Amino acid sequence: MNRVRFGRARIFVLALAISGCASPVPDRSETLEPMSPDSIPDAYARPSGALMAAGATRGYQVDEHGDLYDGEWKVVFTPTADGQPATPPRTIAALDRWRPVLQWVRRAGDVTWEFEAVAVPERAPRDTVLVVSLLVRARNTGNAPHRAELSVTLAPPDPDPVFVAWDARDNPRVALRWASGTARDTALAWCGESVAGATFKAATTLAPGAVFERRLLLPTYPTADHLLARNARISHARRVSEALQSANAALAGGTSFALPDSEVVSAMNAARLLLLACRERRGGAWVPIGNPFQYRDVWLRDGARVAHALAITGYGSVAREMMAGFIGYQWPNGAFLSQRGQLDGTGQALWAFEQVMLRGARPEELDPYIAAGQRAWRWIEWQRTAGRTSGTREGGSVQTLRFGTMLPFAEPRDGELVRAQLTGNDAWAIAGERALERLLRTRGRTASADSVARDRARYTDDFIAALARTGLDYVPPSWQGIGRDWGNLAVGWPCAVLPPGDPRLAATARRAWEQAGEIGLTVYGHRDSLHGYVGNDLATWALLTGWTAPADSMLDAMLHWRTASGTAAELFSRAGDFGRNLPPHPTAAAALLAQVRNRLIYDDVDTLRLTLGARRSWWQGSQVKGAPTWWGPIDLEFQHGKNQVTWRWSPVPVWTVLTLPPGTRLTSSPPAPLQGQGNRVLAPPGTREVAVSVGFID
Repeated sequence: MNRVRFGRARIFVLALAISGCASPVPDRSETLEPMSPDSIPDAYARPSGALMAAGATRGYQVDEHGDLYDGEWKVVFTPTADGQPATPPRTIAALDRWRPVLQWVRRAGDVTWEFEAVAVPERAPRDTVLVVSLLVRARNTGNAPHRAELSVTLAPPDPDPVFVAWDARDNPRVALRWASGTARDTALAWCGESVAGATFKAATTLAPGAVFERRLLLPTYPTADHLLARNARISHARRVSEALQSANAALAGGTSFALPDSEVVSAMNAARLLLLACRERRGGAWVPIGNPFQYRDVWLRDGARVAHALAITGYGSVAREMMAGFIGYQWPNGAFLSQRGQLDGTGQALWAFEQVMLRGARPEELDPYIAAGQRAWRWIEWQRTAGRTSGTREGGSVQTLRFGTMLPFAEPRDGELVRAQLTGNDAWAIAGERALERLLRTRGRTASADSVARDRARYTDDFIAALARTGLDYVPPSWQGIGRDWGNLAVGWPCAVLPPGDPRLAATARRAWEQAGEIGLTVYGHRDSLHGYVGNDLATWALLTGWTAPADSMLDAMLHWRTASGTAAELFSRAGDFGRNLPPHPTAAAALLAQVRNRLIYDDVDTLRLTLGARRSWWQGSQVKGAPTWWGPIDLEFQHGKNQVTWRWSPVPVWTVLTLPPGTRLTSSPPAPLQGQGNRVLAPPGTREVAVSVGFID
């Protein structure tokens, strides 16, 4: 484990020091190193932090003032020095920009107020409750004594809160009280002493170099006094240590990515921990959710991406639990729908079944998803048949609908934001039929798979014919040509309705980038509305065409637009204002994971593609261990020496396509049975290692 700011000696000292004593502790100033969250970059206009955990119904948002809010009440901090209020925090950072311990600093003259918080999920069956252990430390960095005062108030929400917990009570309000340690009542906070009213206060005079600390416990729901007192027996230092160990264990349970690129590795760590946290139980199943501050519903379009990202980065069991939760979103007619008017959910659910279940599930586990998929397939084809045979009567004949073979009109109230026949709905439906065909063939149900394949082929032909009918050289958001770019950006990947080299895909990408004014994140609605993930599919499509520069620009943009905690917002201005669209957003995290994994290991075709988009710095020597693929988990190593490139990987029963490092070429033909094709080397099934001679392109 990498060294963190709380070293072993500091943890031992903290274990002795956080009992709630308000007296100065000058003799520990050399041991307690100052926190340095402000050294961690944050791309957004105001800082924010998230304290959350899997299964917890609520979380705490740390806002730009350094206060905490759980959707029903606020915890307001007012630190001062000699009566001077402390400034708001500049950043709210996770350790190493990914570890689940938040730190922020506020300053009042020579006194620095340091805050450190960690979320502690309760065990089942109380795992909907989260308890935050928060340490507040005042440090005198000056040469004279200063009076330090801390006031912490439990307060109702602002008049126009940025969000409201779905189960918040309007009337009566919760009692804003602190735990006394003796009363048999519920409280919203614990400080280790009896507090009259909603405000806790502590004060001391700090000598030069001295520090003092107070520890607080903040549950997300009113909690019994005795439970908070019992929780307080476990020190803050131990809670920090447990959180760090838990994060390390969580990452160790998935694919290992050892890349000589600390920024990418940190971003992937933060993304995976976020996706593991953005889920909760619904009955006996787990389902993916948005963060507790923005939306907590299940959106099939987001949930499918989250489950896919977890499945391809080594968390197959977690993703399969989510698929069990998806089954509940199938309607009696066969369609999958989580939000009104969003017909793309049917194809996305089937695609997720394939992507998740075919990477590690036992064959018999596929059966309920095949059954659900067949009902969805019948619904799709029923809709297409109804549209094909419908029309308007003019005189003595019936005029068929212009786009009657496509799915019907819908109003998604999101994404394209238009009432129309959306191209993305059809692209996802075709991807869903392809997924069902693959599931059926895996179970040996050839006749049924052939029937689905015939329908998918007709559907694809109809899609291409409909594109020609629009008269456009790109894929529009809807067949009527109106709406915002959304589902049409997924036609090339992951839906793969058109081959990567189809010129309409290139035209669609250029159109999206022209609207943004640059290659990187796409915009939503207008140029000053950057979207964190919707255009990321274009990155993998570009890699599949060999067009690496746009993919690199998009990865650079995703790495830039992160908070000091390492995660991203969904929608924000170029100045970094995310408004009420609070980070972290799980689909942005899933998009980043999918792009990086696809750059290293891509298996969405009938060959294994390695180092498809490995960046130049990664060729110094990288390792990937335990990466799930259609052919089982594989390990990968690759390196570019002076004049030679080597790959070592777990053998698979299909051909492997190896992409050379950027800016290099083969200097001689690879030995048989290897084949050289431009910047690629093809290795036959069963190959374990390849070494070829390369030189730089002039």
